[in-house]
Amino acid sequence: MRQPGFAGTFTLTVIMLLTQCFYVRHVAAQAGGVAALQTRGVPSFSPVDVEVPIAPTPVESGGKLHLVYELHITNFLSSDLGLMSVEILNGTSAIASYKDEDLIGRLFQVGVPGALTDKRIIGGGKRVVVYIWLTVEKGAVPSTLRHQFTFKAPTLDGSGQESYVAGAQIEVGKESPVVITPPFRSGTWSAGNGPSNTSIHRRNLNRVNGKARISQRFAFDWHKLGDKAKGEDEGKVVHDDPYKNENWYCYGEELLAVADAVVSAVKDGIPENVPLSGKRVVPITLETTAGNYVFLDLGDNRFALYAHLQTSIRVKVGDRVRRGQVLGLLGNSGNSDAPHLHFHIVDGNSPLGAEGVPFVFESYEVLEILKDYGIISRDNGWVPQPGAIIEKRKKEMPLENMIIRFP
Repeated sequence: MRQPGFAGTFTLTVIMLLTQCFYVRHVAAQAGGVAALQTRGVPSFSPVDVEVPIAPTPVESGGKLHLVYELHITNFLSSDLGLMSVEILNGTSAIASYKDEDLIGRLFQVGVPGALTDKRIIGGGKRVVVYIWLTVEKGAVPSTLRHQFTFKAPTLDGSGQESYVAGAQIEVGKESPVVITPPFRSGTWSAGNGPSNTSIHRRNLNRVNGKARISQRFAFDWHKLGDKAKGEDEGKVVHDDPYKNENWYCYGEELLAVADAVVSAVKDGIPENVPLSGKRVVPITLETTAGNYVFLDLGDNRFALYAHLQTSIRVKVGDRVRRGQVLGLLGNSGNSDAPHLHFHIVDGNSPLGAEGVPFVFESYEVLEILKDYGIISRDNGWVPQPGAIIEKRKKEMPLENMIIRFP
């Protein structure tokens, strides 16, 4: 995954497990089908297909529950169709509604150049992805979610007629997210590109084995900040010459099994990159983009990926490992700009060809949520705010740009 630049900013970008996003039609579980396009109260046929690739599983963070999923809307017309609004309902009660700029910011047009006049316009035969992130109070999680869409369809006289689609009913997952311990030893770590609705991991829709999936839906790029007790700079992730791997505080950290597991896959032997050089030692393909990695089978269709490790991984396929066992060392291999650990959990036995699912840590402390993530690489680094309240959290998922202290 791409990592920080030092021209006055700290740009953390995605692992880019695939470098291009392509349209692939999903067979949706628990949702989908060609929905009916209607004027208000008047049913009529229109070939609009609405699908949900994976139903959301509630995950706690900050004392609230988060439901994260996507709506794939395909226009089966040969002409343009404007998506004007999206409404989410619990029963008959609307719990979220998006339109105008709020809607535009949630859209991704598949197979369309980035410079669009209006992302809401779905071309004939094209697909748009709507990224949904619902936050609800505990005890208020819907069991079922319904969706209504307002479209502006073309008419014979060239004017636009607003109509709506009611469809894409999904059952909210009832299972609990897997609980894990940290994939490294204690210390202060930054949750780069962590879970949010705008994270580049969240928006990385990849095609693997004929399907488009988001394996990195809840992924993290972990960097370690310096340890003041060791005389290191506690406000930065690197010291002295940033073009040397060994000057990154996380480099060489032992990576640990987050649970008792079986080693499902291992990749080794990929040389490491020079930090911030913009170059890769090997061509980036599906086989090399994660660099050296370990893939653990946690049971119950949950698999954990540790990406961009150093060579000489310490486990092999089929090994049974115990929680806390050393798997290898943090490095800078594959599609990576600087040392870090890319970590995510998916629902199938494929590091990149499965859907990302939420997980929570046993315990951690939130020291701060950075508005300017680049500060941890420049100037005087991150400076804890005087009197800042340290939040102790248990069995919760960290979010993007948090500064986390693990026990």
